[in-house]
Amino acid sequence: MEKYIKPLIPISVLSDRRISSLEKLLLVNIISLCKKAGYCWATNKYFMNIYGYSKQTISKSINHLASLSYINLENHMENNNSYKRIIRISQVLIKSLNSIKENYNTSIQPKFKYNNKSNINNKYYKDDLGNEYWNGKILKKEIPTREEQQELNNVLKDFN
Repeated sequence: MEKYIKPLIPISVLSDRRISSLEKLLLVNIISLCKKAGYCWATNKYFMNIYGYSKQTISKSINHLASLSYINLENHMENNNSYKRIIRISQVLIKSLNSIKENYNTSIQPKFKYNNKSNINNKYYKDDLGNEYWNGKILKKEIPTREEQQELNNVLKDFN
């Protein structure tokens, strides 16, 4: 069975008209390759075999992504006097991806409970996490002021 990648891509990248569809695909692939170590050393030939474009097109696309600060490129000399290119995701893109991950992993279960038809007519209820709601809005827990305490005592006196 083939393994699938679940990339998280900021909407700002997807809607950036300065980059082509190929460059967006390359960026998705680079992000997934960089997940483990924070960098990758995929060659132009590697991307060429995946996407079917020439090495020159791949090279131009990767350099264009670097010029727009989506990725950082480093060339390291190897023992056999050849260069090895290292691709890193830029810090700006990393911050954007981390922001997505923080919001992506939040549970939507309380929202399901909130929108559940059985809770629509309830003025007050608690969700599974212990959050309290009044008329569909979350209640903030604050210490009442003296005036509020006095007002509450006056109201309670009327009931006694």
